[in-house]
Amino acid sequence: MRIDRASAPALVMDPAPGFDPDLPHDMVHFVVEALLGLKGGVFGQIAAGGDAGSFHIGAPEGADARTHRRAARKQATKGAALMKGQGREGELSELAAFLFDIGWRSRTRPDSASQRAAVDEAARVCTTLSSDERARIDAVRADVFAAFDTVSKAWRGLRCGEALVLEWPTLRRVDHPIG
Repeated sequence: MRIDRASAPALVMDPAPGFDPDLPHDMVHFVVEALLGLKGGVFGQIAAGGDAGSFHIGAPEGADARTHRRAARKQATKGAALMKGQGREGELSELAAFLFDIGWRSRTRPDSASQRAAVDEAARVCTTLSSDERARIDAVRADVFAAFDTVSKAWRGLRCGEALVLEWPTLRRVDHPIG
């Protein structure tokens, strides 16, 4: 996964966890955090100039190794500060991504013991949310599922070597990355 930012160095995570032929885990987070307006989630932190603790500056492009190391240290320091200040939003990002992912997939997956276990776990996770958090999640459910449908279709339509580039936080598909 590569993140191009207009005012900061590009970030990469390679390999990125959670590949899925329908909707990769990082794409779930991207959509959920954008539609919930989470600034303390993975992509909100990255938009604020951080690295969410899991991305790093890509290989130097024309910069010498010393300049690259300095930029990497600066990025890590800013990322650590943003992670420290994320508060409940960082946790809510994980919980909401899980809930929406299970809910969306349960619409089309056949009934099975593992599917029922996932739905049961989602119900348990819901009990850990405040009433305001549950209301916030419920308010965007239809929009999240619609966005998942759209992004999943685009993802499945990619040919080998192609990339799906989305703009934060609009979710607008971009033909070319910023960088």
